[in-house]
Amino acid sequence: MANVNQSITTDDSALQQVREDRFLIDAYDAWLLEEISPYLGKRILEIGCGLGNLIRYLKDKEFVLGIDTSLESIVNLRSQYKGSPNLSFEHADITENKILQYDKYRFDTVVSLNTLEHICNDELALKHSLRLLLPKGYLILIVPAHQWLYGTMDASIGHYRRYSKKDLLSKLTALGFKVKMQKYINAAGAVGWLINGRIIRQRVPPQNQLKIMNLVVPSLKRLERSINMPIGISIITIAEG
Repeated sequence: MANVNQSITTDDSALQQVREDRFLIDAYDAWLLEEISPYLGKRILEIGCGLGNLIRYLKDKEFVLGIDTSLESIVNLRSQYKGSPNLSFEHADITENKILQYDKYRFDTVVSLNTLEHICNDELALKHSLRLLLPKGYLILIVPAHQWLYGTMDASIGHYRRYSKKDLLSKLTALGFKVKMQKYINAAGAVGWLINGRIIRQRVPPQNQLKIMNLVVPSLKRLERSINMPIGISIITIAEG
């Protein structure tokens, strides 16, 4: 099992494939959006906007700033949304002090979907997120769950860690956030991650399995909304600044 403080060497080709394959699970992304939508405000900062999986759902917001450490991603998104004046994209790192210049945009929401685990100093990332939020604004986090699931796929795509509810709660409250909600999501995905990343030792999730999971999302969603699942591939956390 990975040490959360270990040095990580990302396989860039694996990470890029995972980013591109994310579009194969659009039904799952829509499910995640349903879960976080009640907390999305009008002025949003997205940390790690990547290829724009979330941005496409936020086009009607008053203002959205997407940041990413990949210059290529930012250039592509600027081109894709050049006709949308309410959408802006910057090549920036949430852990650098100069990120605080963007507090001028008065964000009521900061969103980080499957990004925090890629950041070595995640506590600094959370601290800066708090400073960029208006009072009573929401931080929306989706992170990979359960360190015991950490395997070859996590290592290949640059995950420093996976999270428990307890550890994430501790980090957030220590910084001054008030955690409003935490829940696991996609228990079936956790089983698949265990098999592929810990037993078969794959580098990336198999595309055929992603397509199957996308097809069964309606059933998974109904099940997990009727049962408080004790495990999941991810943790959804909502915290108030």
